[in-house]
Amino acid sequence: MKGLDTPVLLSLLHDSGGARDLLKSLRGEELATTELNMFELEAIAAEAAGASRGARSAALTRLRRRISVLPIGAESIREATRGLRGPSGYLAAVWGAMAAAGCGEWITSRAYAPPKGRFSFKVKIV
Repeated sequence: MKGLDTPVLLSLLHDSGGARDLLKSLRGEELATTELNMFELEAIAAEAAGASRGARSAALTRLRRRISVLPIGAESIREATRGLRGPSGYLAAVWGAMAAAGCGEWITSRAYAPPKGRFSFKVKIV
């Protein structure tokens, strides 16, 4: 399973060339994100005006059907506190959810690289 961070999901939703190449390279892999990442996308969509808001909401509905959306729950919180070294925050819950689900790789952008710690997944920066 490959976990996708919010900036990567935004690139996919905007259909950028790099995102298309990434999807091609991930063909056949299970793709996932977390409810917190989806919350970020929903909040961004809610800021849009009029018809654009509806189009963004529809795109998020399609995204939910295409990838696994992992819950943030007790197991993910245990994984987060087990693996994290340093400051905590909502991103630690995202990483915990990825670890709890057995995610093998977390795909993000350089600006959102994870903190130091022991998590069961590799990080790919795109």
